[in-house]
Amino acid sequence: MSNIQYQQVVVPDGVIDLGVGQPNHALLPFEHVRQAAPSLLDDGPESLQYGAEWGDGHHRVALAEHLSVGYGVPIAPEHLFSTNGTSQALDMVCTVMSVPGDVVIVEDPTYFLAFQIFRDHGLDIRTAPMDGEGIDVAAVVRIVTDVRAAGGRVAFVYVVPAFHNPTSITMSQRRRDDLAAAASAIDVPVLADEVYHLLRHAPGAMPLPMSAYVERAPVVSLGTFSKILAPGLRLGWIHAAPSRLEPFAASGLIVSGGGLNPISSGLATAMIRTGRQAEHLAFVQATLGRRCAAMVAALRATCSDRVSFDVPDGGYFIWLRLPAGISGTQAREAGRREGVDVRHGALFSAVGAPDDHLRLSFAYYDEPDIVEGVRRLARALSSLGT
Repeated sequence: MSNIQYQQVVVPDGVIDLGVGQPNHALLPFEHVRQAAPSLLDDGPESLQYGAEWGDGHHRVALAEHLSVGYGVPIAPEHLFSTNGTSQALDMVCTVMSVPGDVVIVEDPTYFLAFQIFRDHGLDIRTAPMDGEGIDVAAVVRIVTDVRAAGGRVAFVYVVPAFHNPTSITMSQRRRDDLAAAASAIDVPVLADEVYHLLRHAPGAMPLPMSAYVERAPVVSLGTFSKILAPGLRLGWIHAAPSRLEPFAASGLIVSGGGLNPISSGLATAMIRTGRQAEHLAFVQATLGRRCAAMVAALRATCSDRVSFDVPDGGYFIWLRLPAGISGTQAREAGRREGVDVRHGALFSAVGAPDDHLRLSFAYYDEPDIVEGVRRLARALSSLGT
């Protein structure tokens, strides 16, 4: 039997994996993309040529217009650089903005798959705590001061400002202002992973994106079509002042291979220009809102006496606080015995913070499976005596 894998996520039969942090097929705009695809070859053979170093110009203009509406602040196309999604952008940032031995400051907890990228580049990961408004800015300043006193260098501060992975916290406007001001004062860039900013599904307004600070503070913002269109496009962007983007365009990867994703960016441009992208984003927001509501209702109905959580206004995740004496690792193992999987909290700490949480995702399943998965989790927690 072949062991070739055809997709990133393979969930065993009979298991509901509430840990999967990606969209399921129902959230992928197959018909929209199929209708937009013929326009990819409108430019003839040129469509199949190497791309411009900063990214296709038509795409950067269309993306700037789309983000200006979604972010609520003007975005200039000259401030955008196309990437192969956020993971590749993180790798490029490490290549361009750091050297082995540098320190990167991250939130604790944070997006756990970033750790390997940072470690691949020989970076020393230090953590700053979070509260309900986001990262502790005073702690960031203290870490920078201590690192410099020891003769080291902080390459950048990595944050997930909107609907944080895993906590779903959205950094307050006041905290964003403080972080941008501190970054300017200590001359350390902020790398803002803003992949969830456009995924608000509850009524209310968002704080300004960190993108709004790129011309007045050392801020580099990352975005992706993986969450708002389709992950298989492998298409994203870096938003920063042009002077900060020039080293990316001059990197060996780009000089050798040209701009990234000319075909994928053409498809995304067609989606934007025809209005299909805005239509699909509204569908994604509404669908995630229903799925989140289903998960919240199921948690309240089955195990509200055992766990606690904050109801997210957007994004993909619920950060579940476990009762004293039960670790996330124990809860995950018990869940697997009941046919449900989750992600335990210790995964999201670079320093092994207490394992007293679970991350649940409502992005990968429709409502009936979400409800059944939560019921299985409730049975698992009961089996642990909670």
